[in-house]
Amino acid sequence: MNQILGRSLLSPSLISHFYQESQCNDLKSTLFHINDIMSRTYTEEDANYQRQLLASTCSIAGGTYNRVIRDAQQRVENYTHNHSSLPICRREEMPADEHMAHNDFAVIMREEDKVAPTEPAHRVFAAIGLIRSFLKEKLNIDQMFGCDADINAVIHYDKNYSNAFWNSQAIFFGDGDGTIFGPFYNDIDIIAHELAHGYISSQADFDYVDQSGALNESVADVLGIMVKQYVQKQTATQSNWLLGENLFIDKRKGPALRSMKNPGTAYYFTKSNNDPQVGHMDQYRDLPRYVDNGGVHINSGIPNKAFYLLATKIGGYSWEIAGKIWVAAVSDPSVSNTATFIEFAQATIRSAKNLFGDQIELATRQCWLDVGLRVQ
Repeated sequence: MNQILGRSLLSPSLISHFYQESQCNDLKSTLFHINDIMSRTYTEEDANYQRQLLASTCSIAGGTYNRVIRDAQQRVENYTHNHSSLPICRREEMPADEHMAHNDFAVIMREEDKVAPTEPAHRVFAAIGLIRSFLKEKLNIDQMFGCDADINAVIHYDKNYSNAFWNSQAIFFGDGDGTIFGPFYNDIDIIAHELAHGYISSQADFDYVDQSGALNESVADVLGIMVKQYVQKQTATQSNWLLGENLFIDKRKGPALRSMKNPGTAYYFTKSNNDPQVGHMDQYRDLPRYVDNGGVHINSGIPNKAFYLLATKIGGYSWEIAGKIWVAAVSDPSVSNTATFIEFAQATIRSAKNLFGDQIELATRQCWLDVGLRVQ
């Protein structure tokens, strides 16, 4: 079975709207790249080989998830290394030596370094440290990628690139076009969202299409918002539940990229270019796969809203109960990589009962009912 390994923060439709309005070549280049990330498939052999490469690289002997910051200097992968297309090489395209796409970019900071060479490097380095601590201390996640490996983060990817992505081995951040989008490394919740895709790949590994793809995006949003709340020391009821508050330059039209409290309200630029997320099954968008892989960035608002409802109903910090339920569901071996919303909801209800008893089970069941999913 072929797999899509790349995970994109932004949907193609968002960039497409802005490109149609501006005809900016940088946005056109970003759009082509996002489409490639979200459509290029790899055989199971290719995918396993990429994971083997990830597991075989660790810069410090015996280290686990050491931070490695790389500077792309607004370049893309070196095409002389046979990176014939993005996001990563197929096995037959690999050079003789073991090589990954992020290896094309110079290391500017490592785990043992005390001083960051640039402010963006410091920002990403510090953010990854906080994310790593949060996952371990609050959610008991030691195996972030399912293996011991470095956390490679590439900043300043491509010229005026307006996106962030996980390519199955590293996280990449563009600087934005400077007109619509600012840098994609300024929000710790976005950095956490991209790292979360690595964790998801090592657990349920939801296929990046249809409802399973929407779950992939949603779980990454859930981990991202919990990290943001952790850093801001906010309870579930104190949080504004907005993701990516620093992405859009026009804060009046674009306060955030996503709202988990009210999906579909995060930004409004024009009548045809506004937040398309939905928060209830009555609004579900049954889209063909050539449109956002079946709506992975659109329908993800439904499980996002379910998590918001549960966390705020319970109160306290979102990671104390609701977060633990979601993480347990992602690692539930009975959850398939083609899981539907119902299948995942059932897993959260089982986890709620097993971890916290009947009352929390009922609350979890109700939060799914409130977004239009009746779980038997």
